[in-house]
Amino acid sequence: MGIKTKLKLIGILPLLMAITFGITAYRGHANISELRDLTAVADGMLDQVEQLQATVQRFLETRASHYRIQAYLLIDSLEIQAYVAGQRFEYPAAPTLVSELRRSITHTHWLVMELDALYLPMLTAADVVQTQQLARRFQIEISRVQPILHQLRLLSHHHVVDYSNQLWKIEFILIITTAILVLLLMIPVLYRIATALHLLNLGAQTQSLNGIPLPLRINGSDEFSQLAREFNLMSQRLAQAEQSREIHMAELENAVKDLENFSYSVSHDLRAPLRAIDGFVAILMEEYAPLLDAEGLRLFAVVSTNAKKMEQLINDILALSRAGRLELEPTQIEMTALVFEVWDTLIEQQHERPIVFECAPLPRIYGDARALRQVWQNLLGNALKFSAGCNPARIAVTAQREGNMIRYCVTDNGAGFDPAYRDKLFGLFLRLHGMDEFEGTGVGLAIVKRFIQKHHGEVTGIGEVGKGATFCFTLPMT
Repeated sequence: MGIKTKLKLIGILPLLMAITFGITAYRGHANISELRDLTAVADGMLDQVEQLQATVQRFLETRASHYRIQAYLLIDSLEIQAYVAGQRFEYPAAPTLVSELRRSITHTHWLVMELDALYLPMLTAADVVQTQQLARRFQIEISRVQPILHQLRLLSHHHVVDYSNQLWKIEFILIITTAILVLLLMIPVLYRIATALHLLNLGAQTQSLNGIPLPLRINGSDEFSQLAREFNLMSQRLAQAEQSREIHMAELENAVKDLENFSYSVSHDLRAPLRAIDGFVAILMEEYAPLLDAEGLRLFAVVSTNAKKMEQLINDILALSRAGRLELEPTQIEMTALVFEVWDTLIEQQHERPIVFECAPLPRIYGDARALRQVWQNLLGNALKFSAGCNPARIAVTAQREGNMIRYCVTDNGAGFDPAYRDKLFGLFLRLHGMDEFEGTGVGLAIVKRFIQKHHGEVTGIGEVGKGATFCFTLPMT
């Protein structure tokens, strides 16, 4: 039987017991009310006997007609109630008492009729004696009726008390039985639940060397056993997925390492022939320039320029490769000092062009100084490059706290970019401006993104064509 079924049974059992208890209580109280009615019947008959006794006495004294009628009405009512009592009183001793009661009431009726038959306007002495004898017999019969009614009343009262006690015992037994049954059902269910939860908790906390939960062993066929089986299947699938992930991670790491080694080796191997080409072109132009016409000189210049661009591209690839392989060494960094240090290095190459530079006090940060120096160098360098046509160029560096992060921003009033292409800003070798407009290889922002991601931050850029751009990056405060 499953836990759910047992819980339903535990829930239904008190309801059934409550219904049984209600029906028993209702029927029991109905019977008690009936028994109390029988007590009331006996009390009423006692009152009527006393009224009959008084009425007959008044009739004998006054010979008034209405006393005579009232006596007959009372005696008839007593006979009817005696008959009803014979039908309703079902105690073991009741039939004998009711039979004696009916016989005594019948004798009383006959005595009343004999007294009534002696009614004359003027009684003789003999008639008076006979009347007195009948009156004494009437009193004797009445004295027999009253004890019988008292016994019936007392018997009914005792029966009410006995039945009430019995009803209370039945109700008490029902309550105790219900409680015992619920406990008998609840104890194994609660024990099962507690044991299963304990095992599930241990299974969830206990892990193998690869971090996968160990299999659960919960015997039985209830919901917890099914849950354990599902948990074990999930653990198996997770173990298979983890094994597959480790294989793919190993393959990916090897591929990345091979790619980095390849790019590093190729870049190093390409730099030497490019420098040789550029050097030989310079020698040829120096030695044979008088022998060359203008077109020849232009072609040599194109070769030299492209060799320099190729060398710059190789240098950027090497920088990107170093950014991927760089192991961070976090220290406390004075960001304001670092920005001015980078700015002073960059501004030396600007040949006194009009530039307005503003840098608000920047919060300290915990990070790698080499990586963040490269980030500021690339962002400030881009701001100088793309604001070359502005007079004056305006560049501002700001910072603000955002929860547990600090957002640093570099804003310029340069060429800007189309917001529709903002998702391509940080892609490798992706440029939003032509080579003839601004120099560069499209690697600088990719390096910025890689370094900031290593610091668990993010980089964003907003701009508008002809209205400048703002590049921001966030770093955790700790």
